[in-house]
Amino acid sequence: MSSQSPLRITIYESPENEHPAVLGAFESFGLATDWGMPPSRSRTTESLRLGQSYGNHHAPLGASDDLAARLRKDAPSTAFLLWQDPYFEEADGHYVAYVPGAGAFESSCNANGCPHIDLSELTASLATTPTLTAAQWLAGPGETVLGTRVREAITAYQQAAVAA
Repeated sequence: MSSQSPLRITIYESPENEHPAVLGAFESFGLATDWGMPPSRSRTTESLRLGQSYGNHHAPLGASDDLAARLRKDAPSTAFLLWQDPYFEEADGHYVAYVPGAGAFESSCNANGCPHIDLSELTASLATTPTLTAAQWLAGPGETVLGTRVREAITAYQQAAVAA
């Protein structure tokens, strides 16, 4: 069993004064745009490219937690989506989306960065709020379970990047 797995991050928005902190984090975690290359041949770029994927195929397990915490601390106005792949096929990976003003959403995920939703948490939340409409639930308790506000903001960034 490996103690490493691929880690991928995309920065969607970041004020210029936070770029050095983001790039410093990328350097510390061995993240680069040419992340398909062996570590000895990969290099972090000198300028941050919004909407560009950065990664490391051999990130230590748990690096996703550390990277997310560092970015939220050192670059609090930076919006990002990151995930670390499961370390073996039957395991879960780790998904983190953060958008200033919308909040953060963390979940387990698959190797494609698709969040897993905990069915027992979903069922318990729905059972405690039987009188809410679906829209009310999604805007309230469902936000915690599904991360709707944060994930909608990330989707808007992704759609804008595709349209550009």
